Amino acid sequence: MFNLKIDPKLPHHYIISVGVKSMTDKDPGKFFLKHGPLYFSNDDVKNVQNAAILSKDKLFKTKQKKALEIFECLDLTASISAMKLASAAKQCTMHHFSSEHFIEDSWFETLVKVANTSEHNRELLKQSVMR
Repeated sequence: MFNLKIDPKLPHHYIISVGVKSMTDKDPGKFFLKHGPLYFSNDDVKNVQNAAILSKDKLFKTKQKKALEIFECLDLTASISAMKLASAAKQCTMHHFSSEHFIEDSWFETLVKVANTSEHNRELLKQSVMR
């Protein structure tokens, strides 16, 4: 999140985790929404970036947790970290989306479900993978 580029035209951000059903499941190979969406805004990204700068400041030494508390983004970073760990444990991919408008949670469920049959939706998922 520290290096996430923000665009004033796309102030809404979402992170989801997508899994693939195993060969022992009823629908092997199908995509499914595992976690999310986790919503945050451009202001949240700026706060995390500012907290990172403060935590690395040599003049005003501040622990990372304290810096995150000062900029009121500790919960967001903890949620992203937890999603990252859970996704890795379950061999899921994480995806980031930015939008001009607020998006309902159900849109992401539909996006992932339709990606099982739609090349367009599958490509959206490929392009949004977080590395």
